[in-house]
Order: sequence, then structure tokens, then C-alpha cells
Amino acid sequence: MATADTLTSSGRRTAADDILGIVWRRRWTALTAFVAVLASVAAITATLSPAYEATGYMLVTPSRPVSSDFEQTQISSALLTTFVQLLQTQNLADEVERRVRGRAGMPADPKNALTVEGVTDSQLLRVTTEAETPEAAQLLANTYTQVFQERTRQLASSEASTGKASVAEPATLPSTPVRPRPKLYLAAGALLAALAAIGAALAAHRLDRRLEITDSMTDVLGLPIIGRIPQGSTADVEQLLQGERLETRDARAAAEGFRLVLANLTFANVGKRPRSVAIVSSDEQEGKSTVALSVGRAAGELDLPTLLVEADLRRPSLASKSGAWVNSPRGFSSILVNGSSMGEAVWPIADSSMDLLPAGPLPPNPAALLGSEALSDFDHEARARYELILYDTPPLSVAADASLIASVVEGVVLVVDARRTQRRVAEQAVDQLRRAQATIFGVVVNRVDPGPFTSGYYAEGPPQKARDERDRRTVEK
Repeated sequence: MATADTLTSSGRRTAADDILGIVWRRRWTALTAFVAVLASVAAITATLSPAYEATGYMLVTPSRPVSSDFEQTQISSALLTTFVQLLQTQNLADEVERRVRGRAGMPADPKNALTVEGVTDSQLLRVTTEAETPEAAQLLANTYTQVFQERTRQLASSEASTGKASVAEPATLPSTPVRPRPKLYLAAGALLAALAAIGAALAAHRLDRRLEITDSMTDVLGLPIIGRIPQGSTADVEQLLQGERLETRDARAAAEGFRLVLANLTFANVGKRPRSVAIVSSDEQEGKSTVALSVGRAAGELDLPTLLVEADLRRPSLASKSGAWVNSPRGFSSILVNGSSMGEAVWPIADSSMDLLPAGPLPPNPAALLGSEALSDFDHEARARYELILYDTPPLSVAADASLIASVVEGVVLVVDARRTQRRVAEQAVDQLRRAQATIFGVVVNRVDPGPFTSGYYAEGPPQKARDERDRRTVEK
């Protein structure tokens, strides 16, 4: 049995689409995390002390002539390796520290601020030092090269000496610090902030057990939203059963929502209005019965013969709102059990083309009764009498009753509460319906934030400016 949600979710979605959707819905959480991380990086960068580097070069030469280029290369390579190690000895660092002691910006340990390396394919040593000021960095580098030059000259007279080092190029005064690098740090911080924003959004999504109400629930339930009913705007069930039409702004907003549900049912069923629909919910107190009754009233406005079946045979709520139907010997259950006449069991709703079929006597085993062929026979007979049959079912979490009804009717509408329905419970409800091979037309979101619904568009009467203009013209006449 093909499902309506298959048609609405035929486009392929990727994991990236899901993540982007979550980040967009949690954009304020993501934005807060992004700004916090980026601001932290900027603050840390601003507190970092600047560091300057100065570099001098030393020429390494053998202390005695060599007979061939090969020997020259071998000796120079060995000298470079040796001198790199000698430049980094603690003895040399102590002498350098003695000479620069007391100068501003100098590091506590000159050895830790020194980097020595041989220049490739040459006889040069590169001596680099780091300090807090340009002058200190230059002085430290030149002091190192000067002290090492003096040491090698002292050793030059020794027979054990194989070479010497002289200053080839003294260190110059650096103009810009090597650290911090604000542009690089902020770029890296922006990347880190973006990752933190995504992580914060995903974490908030994971920790929030509420069902997120989105324009398309394909990322959560795989279902479209076919209607939104604003919080506190639905009329009381007793008033609806008595045929009262409330003319408040909230009631008109709700009425438009139910008319939209009725219209969207046609689109969900591939352009053809379904004849029998089960109104289900994942749990109790989600407004399922009121939605079923109100959609029926919307159909009645179109003079569409409609039957509202109180199919909750455990705790019926519709008939209990009117004393005329309490303990009625005839109803939905009696038709299923002994084939009672439908015409004798239904009750008309005032000022509407909708009839109500009360639950009737409560059976000892509702699931067994609803699982029989009698339900299919009833649905077939009801379609012959009415253009639209709406079943008000018990919650899916209570028993298998709703699933049994869903497997017989043309399709199902799932009602969720925007404020209390949990994602896990809603997902379980959808899985339960799909296991019953039910066609799920979509979701009606009940009790949503009334802000968008109670704008001036639904205000009572014409706008004040229009009323003033009307009164002015009346006076002129």
C-alpha cells in the first residue's frame, strides 16, 4: 500500500542537508557559540605579547688549506654540524646572558630563544633569536654571533682546531613581529567558531526531546505539515457540538487552519479528496478529538456530507460532552457487533451537514472488535452514505486500536502538540502506522505559537481607518 509520505519525500536528502537544517533551526544557539568562540580567540590574541625575530649569518671556513673540492665539501659539512651544536651549548648561552643582562625585552634564558641551522649547499650558519622588542632580538642575535666568533678564534691557534666561524652578516632590526599574527589567528578562530557553532546546534538538537516543528518534517518524521492550529484558539468541543460559531479573532484563525487541513488532504491524496480518514495522535491530550470535530465542521461549511465516528472505544470523549448521547444503546460498537442500523445510531450536529456516530456501549475487547471484518464493512457502508468519514481514534500509545483503524481507512492524519509532543514518541507513532501499512497524509501541528495567526488580518471587524472613512461618508450623505 503506497504511502502519501513517500510522494512528499521522493527527493534525496543527504546528511549534509540534515545538518544544515538543524543548524538553521538552532541558528541562535549556533550564532551564540560562533560569537563566543571568535570573541575568545580575539581576546586571547589581544593579550599576547609580541615576539620579534632577528637573524645573523656566520661563515664557516676550515682552519687549514685543503687539496680538493671534495675534501673542502666534506670538511665544511662536518664543521657546520659541529658548530650548530657548539652554538647551542649552555656555556656559550651563559656568556651571552652575562653580556645582555639588564637589557629591556630580553628572554629569561637566551638558549631557549635561539635557533641555529646550516644553510643548504653553503658554508653559512643561520643564527636566529627571539625577543619581546626589535632591539632586544637584534642585540641577542649579534651577541651570539660575536661571542661564537671570539670562541672560534681562540681555538684557531690550537692544533685540534679544524675551522673557524666569522660574522658574514650581522642581524638587522626587525620591523614586524612574528607573533601574534592577528589575521591568521582570527581566520583559524573563525573556522574553530564555525565548528563550535555546528557542534552546539547538534548538541542542542540532541538534548532537546521536543518535536521540532518545521516547514517540512522530512528530517524528523518524513512527513509534511498539512495544518497549524494556534494555541488557545480552538473552540470548546461542547460549543462545536452545539453548532455555535465563535466570531473571535482566535476562533477565525483556527477556522482557517482547519479549512487548510481539509484542502491539503486533497493535495496529499494526489488531487482527490479522501473519503475516510483516521485522526490519530501519538499520546493523550494532544487535541486530536477537537481537530477531528473541527475538520468535520470545516467540511460541513462546504455542504459536504460528513460523518464523525467516535472510534475511541476505551475512553470516548465526544459523546460525553452532550448528555443526549451518554450511555446510548446504539453507536459505533453496536454496529460492529450486531450490525445495528447506522441511520438510527447517528446524531446530527446543529447547523452543519455533519453527523456524529457515538462510540456506543464499550466492548470488553476493543482491539478484537476493530480487527474484525466488521470494521471494513462499516467503512464501505459509510462511504456509500457520506462524502467524508472522520474517525476519532484512541492515542497510538494506548493500544493497537488506532493502527487497526488506520489499516482500513484511506489515510491517516497525525496530530502533534507543538509544546509537549516528544520527538521519540512521535517517531514511534509514525513507525507504528507504517507497520500497519497505513497511508499517512501528513501532520497537523496543534497549539503552535499564536503570533503569526492573530495578526491584524484576523482582527474583529474592518480596520480603524476603514471604519473612520465609512463613518465620514455616512455623515456627508
